[in-house]
Amino acid sequence: MRVEAVVADLDGTLVGEDSNVSQATLDSLRMLRAAGIPLVIATGRVPQDLRGLDCVTRDAQVTVCCSGSIGRAAQRTLWQDQLMPEAVAQVVATAAAYGAGVAGFDGSTWRLTERYVRLGPAGGHRAPRVAVSAGALTDTSCVTMSVVHEERDVLAALARDLDSVVGIGLSRVAGLDILDITARSVDKGTGVLRALQVIGADPAAAVSFGDMPNDIPMFAVTGRAYAVGCGHPEVAAAADEVLAPVEHDGFASKINAFAASHWRIV
Repeated sequence: MRVEAVVADLDGTLVGEDSNVSQATLDSLRMLRAAGIPLVIATGRVPQDLRGLDCVTRDAQVTVCCSGSIGRAAQRTLWQDQLMPEAVAQVVATAAAYGAGVAGFDGSTWRLTERYVRLGPAGGHRAPRVAVSAGALTDTSCVTMSVVHEERDVLAALARDLDSVVGIGLSRVAGLDILDITARSVDKGTGVLRALQVIGADPAAAVSFGDMPNDIPMFAVTGRAYAVGCGHPEVAAAADEVLAPVEHDGFASKINAFAASHWRIV
C-alpha cells in the first residue's frame, strides 16, 4: 500500500524548542510535496499561533487546530466546533472551586481569568489575550478552553470532576500543568478523519507522527503511527514504531525511509 497522506503534530514533532525547524525537516516536507503526498498538520495551537511557522504550514493541505476543534485550508475555515454554553459555565465554576485559572478561546481571542494570567504560559501566543472576570468568561462562546493549576494533584482531581461534565472532552498537555478542553467527541483523531475526508485520502493509507498523549487519538485512526521520541510511555505504547526525537530529526528520517521504499507502507 502506498502512503496517501502524512499527518503530523507540530510542537515536538516537526518543530523543536524555540520554534526551531531543522533543515532536515524542511527537506523532508519538500520531498512530500515533490511526491504529491498531502500533508495534514494536527496541533493543539489556535490558528493565530501558527504565524511564524509558514515554512511548515504552507505545505499542509489541511491544518487541524485546537486539538480537532477547527479545520482550515488555505486560510479558509472548514469547520469550527463550539462547546455548549452550559458546559462552559460548568468548566468555569469547577475551575473556580479548585482555585484554578481558566481561559476560553472564541475563534479569534483568548479570554483569561486573572488567575490564569498569573499561572498560565506567558509566551508563544499570537492570538489576542484579554483578562476578564469569571462571569464574563461564562458568557463566552468557546471553541476550546484551558485550565491551569500549579499543583498537579489538584489538577488531576479537577480533571476527574470535569470528566463527568456533559458536552466536553479533556486532554492533558503532558509536561505542563494544563488541561485542554474541547467539545465532547472532538479530538485530534476526529479532526484528522475530517481532514482526510476533505483531501480524499484513505485513513488506512495515512501515516501519523506525534509525541504527546493528545496525539494518541490520531494514532488510532491512521494506518501507521510513529512516536517522535519516547518521552511518554503511553505515546510509545500506542505507536507502531518509536523514532528519534525532534532534535535528532526522527520525522525526517522516517520520511526519507518512506521515499527510499517508493512510499510503500510495509
